[in-house]
Amino acid sequence: MDYIKELKKRFKVATDLETRERYSKDYGFISPKLSKFRKIADAVVWLYSEEEIKEFFKIQQDYHFYIVERGNGTNTLGGAMPIKEKSVIVIPEMKKFEVLNGKLISDPSVEFNDLDVSSLPVYPTSFNMATIGGFVAGGSLGIGSLKYGAVWDNVNMIKVVNQKGEYTFYDNDVKKVVQSAGTVGIITKIGFRLIKRDKIVVKNYKFKKVGDAINKALDLIDEAEFISIRSKEMAYNISNENWDNWNLIVGFPGEDGKPVTSADIITTFAGAYFTVVNKKKVSYYSVDVKIEDLEKLDKIKGMIDCELARSQGKLFSHTYFLGFSEIPLQNEKVFNLHSYKINDRVEEDRLKKIIDFKKVVDPEDYINPGKIEY
Repeated sequence: MDYIKELKKRFKVATDLETRERYSKDYGFISPKLSKFRKIADAVVWLYSEEEIKEFFKIQQDYHFYIVERGNGTNTLGGAMPIKEKSVIVIPEMKKFEVLNGKLISDPSVEFNDLDVSSLPVYPTSFNMATIGGFVAGGSLGIGSLKYGAVWDNVNMIKVVNQKGEYTFYDNDVKKVVQSAGTVGIITKIGFRLIKRDKIVVKNYKFKKVGDAINKALDLIDEAEFISIRSKEMAYNISNENWDNWNLIVGFPGEDGKPVTSADIITTFAGAYFTVVNKKKVSYYSVDVKIEDLEKLDKIKGMIDCELARSQGKLFSHTYFLGFSEIPLQNEKVFNLHSYKINDRVEEDRLKKIIDFKKVVDPEDYINPGKIEY
């Protein structure tokens, strides 16, 4: 293929099948519905600077191949998975960062393991293996999102490069890029606000009725970093303890409680669904439920995990149902964990910003094609 030859002249490129297969997937493999759409990329390309990214796009314009940007592949929604033939996986190898004027200024490939995550208002459950660029491009909620909001509430600057050039956005305009799943360009710089956070400890509370768990959660809402309301069946599959019908798992800053390790956080917060799905090989769904509607759960038996969170100032429950043949709650907003299209997850006001930008910079849909309807 001519474009592969051209790429090999200028960049680090791998075309062997083992490498292409390895990088043509992310953790979306846990969903059989997502996995069936996967294609194997023609090549994997590593880019080490913004100048190389710009040069790469010039070649793309000449040969019209598809581009799929990838970080460490920890996203569970197929964001780093090619779904079209004639695709190239792009991995930005840019790993510098600094703290400037109270915020983190970071390249996209910086790993959370290299950062002081305690200073970040929100960070992903998969922080021990994720990159900040991957989180900003494909993430949503995370550790701290109950108190500080989602990732788009905490990014205050972002720079992206695409066929049309380079664009830098600030404050509310970062929503044109954040959670766009790499459909509008390659992220080259991120500004992330910082906080001061104490050590997090965890406390458990047990209840017969979900309403009592909800009331206790609301009493603790202003001081908690994260809150999970978990059914007995779900809690038991995370840890074999003497759980009640409904269980409240709360993370607080401070000293009074059980200290949290990295492993605790992964299974205590939203990673719980990933842990149980891998363990039990069950079906799974996610629904964003209004807090006042959570009392309906008392009539539903099974593995249920409610993660309280905020997005754009609104409090809600990001609710997982595991082992159900269909979503048991109707008339709620489905956060589709089995769709690679961001339209099935992104709130309407933010989606419009992404689509409007996509139409300007990539109307032919060469960048992570098929991942957004517009």
